[in-house]
Amino acid sequence: MTPAISKIVKEIQPSATLSLKEEIGSLEKEYGVKIVDLTAGQPDTGPTEDVLEALLEGGKLHQYGPVQGDPELRGILSEIISKEIGVRYDSQDIAITVGVKGGIDILMRVLLEPGEKAGIIAPYWVTYPESVRLAHGIPYFLESDDALRPDPARLRKEAEDNNIKVLLYSSPSNPSGVVYTEDELEEIAKIVKEKDMWVISDEIYGGFVFNGRKHKSILSIEGMRSNAILVDGPSKRFGVPGWRIGYVAGPREVIAALTKLQGHTNSGASRPEQYAMRVAYTSEKAREATDHMRQRYERNRNIFVKGLNEIDGISCIKPEGAFYAFPSIKKLFGHEYEFAGKEYMIKTSVDFRDFLLRKAQVAGVEGAPFGMDGYIRFSLATKQENIAKALTNIKDAVKKL
Repeated sequence: MTPAISKIVKEIQPSATLSLKEEIGSLEKEYGVKIVDLTAGQPDTGPTEDVLEALLEGGKLHQYGPVQGDPELRGILSEIISKEIGVRYDSQDIAITVGVKGGIDILMRVLLEPGEKAGIIAPYWVTYPESVRLAHGIPYFLESDDALRPDPARLRKEAEDNNIKVLLYSSPSNPSGVVYTEDELEEIAKIVKEKDMWVISDEIYGGFVFNGRKHKSILSIEGMRSNAILVDGPSKRFGVPGWRIGYVAGPREVIAALTKLQGHTNSGASRPEQYAMRVAYTSEKAREATDHMRQRYERNRNIFVKGLNEIDGISCIKPEGAFYAFPSIKKLFGHEYEFAGKEYMIKTSVDFRDFLLRKAQVAGVEGAPFGMDGYIRFSLATKQENIAKALTNIKDAVKKL
């Protein structure tokens, strides 16, 4: 008889954003079709030549390095944070992590006692609740308003009634593309201070803000240094998600505790990649490449959201940042279609995802794992022709429902 694995692992859900690849491949092989894949939460272009050259040079760093991360890179990040969000953190207040996921995972274990609650503003990145559960905490979901924006009045009441210890959100938001305003951040900051909570601000998409707006951070609000923690990294802005590099900035006691745990979990992030990130964060070529991506994704957004809103039964707010569209598809629930000799009814976002795969040959990620079952997420980090083809296919398929 095989010994049992842990209960907590059995309860953790697989990442919805990473688990569709096999299904897409099966459909393409079985039916001889080509799926337009709009699932990936990653840029469609990689790092610039100078960053790649630095990675090769960094390959000489083959021994263990500082668990907290390369001191020179932390110094560069200190300058970047100061320039971009207007608050200065000493290099000792920053730790390099194995991706933002790795940073959030360890942060939850640093901040939460078993059974304590972390408030997660919906819609949310699919990993947030699972990272809380892995730390033996309780994820508590906070509804947004009808425009998918944070609702400070509701947050205040929920924080009071449910003894929330940690608040977690992303802005620009994955999946909605909502960018929190300065007023919204001020209101959230007041609640965090009044209730003596931690707030983790995931700003991984801060390099992708549209319409000429400037990225705002809760860390820059006066008095928030003792409560706010920043998680960010190079994966989106430099097109290196596979390199698994992130960083955390916050109160020194938090960074020291995170570093202590990281020493026992993974010994720190890859040294060659940290070396390459020194170049990425200081390279004019890399900065220009990020700006070029932002302009392309903004054009994709304009085309795709306009097209979605012309389809009966689908409505989509206009994302202000990141590179996703998150349309509501609730009005299409209850509709039926036929595929491969069988009848199907759309009752959930998973059903709608399957409908698009089968009838439109378009792949998106169902809204349920993001906390909103009546929605579906599409990635706009792709070529414009893919955006146009996906729109045409979705329109034709929905018209036949």
